[in-house]
Amino acid sequence: MRVLLEKACELLSQGEVVALPTETVYGLAASLRHPNAIENIFALKNRPANNPLIIHVSHYEQIYPYAQSIPPYFVKLAQHFWPGPLTLVLPIQPATIPNTVRAGLTTAAFRIPQHPLSQAVIKQVGPVVMPSANLSGRPSATQASRVEEDFGTAFPVLDGGGCTCGLESTILYFIDNQWEIVRLGSLAPEQFQPILGYQPVIRQETNQAKPLCPGQLYRHYAPQAKLLLDNKASPESIGYVLGFSDRQYPNCKIFSLGKSDNPEQVAENLYDTLRSLDDAKIQCIWVDSDFPQKGLWLTISERLKRASYPSSII
Repeated sequence: MRVLLEKACELLSQGEVVALPTETVYGLAASLRHPNAIENIFALKNRPANNPLIIHVSHYEQIYPYAQSIPPYFVKLAQHFWPGPLTLVLPIQPATIPNTVRAGLTTAAFRIPQHPLSQAVIKQVGPVVMPSANLSGRPSATQASRVEEDFGTAFPVLDGGGCTCGLESTILYFIDNQWEIVRLGSLAPEQFQPILGYQPVIRQETNQAKPLCPGQLYRHYAPQAKLLLDNKASPESIGYVLGFSDRQYPNCKIFSLGKSDNPEQVAENLYDTLRSLDDAKIQCIWVDSDFPQKGLWLTISERLKRASYPSSII
């Protein structure tokens, strides 16, 4: 059910879970003060317990009581990119944050969302945890109606319209005296160069049993349709193409991501287009992956790869 701002705040304060809009994707929010609500998020999403949650706050100074230490450039990153699609992983005092939130780690992830409705909720309710509002492994929801597809029309959703970024936040982790990207997201790696004086490397996470942050399980963001990324088959032999509006694919039905020279548009459309494949009951689709491996395209490529993994890999 669609709820207004005051009702969303009331439900969260009572220990309920509510779907909120952000600039990245819709999230399932629970107050950090309500451990039972946090546990309910894992049950609702069928989310693995080893997958930590991101804590959303309204000002970076709210993080200080939780932090064990503040890494270099934290304030500069916060002041430059927040509110916005950046998550920072910090060493914390474990007793200050429930174990379920941090998945037993001695770090926690923090972000300040940009969407005015989620900001207003957090200012009233206080910090919330908020993973994406979708069943675990499915494409994230960028419209309120997509949240209802996964959780039913009786589930409380604060409708904030479409998400303008369309991809999750970029996650930075401070390790070995430098910031590293542990999840590609809506901010491209080169955007951090002016602030840090270097472009953070992209960390390749290999420990699936204990991921450092959300979104690192192998198969993720996946529709039911099989995505063909290797392009060994011809698009004509498949008949369906996940591609671009400014390219021609003869004799194929096209599911357009947008223009091939506009990664921001493609990012905004990606998850909703993946979900539309299931709407159309597509079983298999050829993916046009002929785009640059740089900037925001890196994130788009990574999401498509994870979405294409076999369902036996989780």
